[in-house]
Amino acid sequence: ISTPTYINKYRHLFSLLKKMSLTMRPKLFTPSYCCILAANFLLFFGFWMLVPLLPFYLKENYGVGESAIGMILACYTLSALTVRPFSGYLLDSFARKPLYLLAYGLFTTLFLGYIVGGSLFFFVLIRVLHGFAFGTVTVGGNTVVVDIMPSARRGEGLGYYGCLLYTSPSPRDISGSR
Repeated sequence: ISTPTYINKYRHLFSLLKKMSLTMRPKLFTPSYCCILAANFLLFFGFWMLVPLLPFYLKENYGVGESAIGMILACYTLSALTVRPFSGYLLDSFARKPLYLLAYGLFTTLFLGYIVGGSLFFFVLIRVLHGFAFGTVTVGGNTVVVDIMPSARRGEGLGYYGCLLYTSPSPRDISGSR
């Protein structure tokens, strides 16, 4: 059975349209997009570098038991979960990029608190504040990256952005500093 000639004409037209759409795609890897990819990688790299060390740090420096270690480390997660809806509201109400940069700066600065902290209370306080900053910066990063990328390539762009969450612990694992 041969195909009618009008179907072959449409096939040719669709192949031309497909070639045109591939050449006319908006650019995804802009300098802004690459910066937020790097920021997301470094954010989660810092997070994953700290996670396996904290239980040992708490046990050795403060003599904390295992159940208390779990509760102290859970403060981070609870504070990050608690702040997310509020940070989403703030990011929708005010300029996103400055709030994201403020939360990112606070997140990186609070790493110093783990070193400076002298008491267990101060450590828990830093942990809670660090969770608030982490919750805000992750919501802010997600909204800023969507604003930066072209809407026609949003699925692809979010795919690359999300991959960095899982590739960020790789340098730590390769170096054996686990």
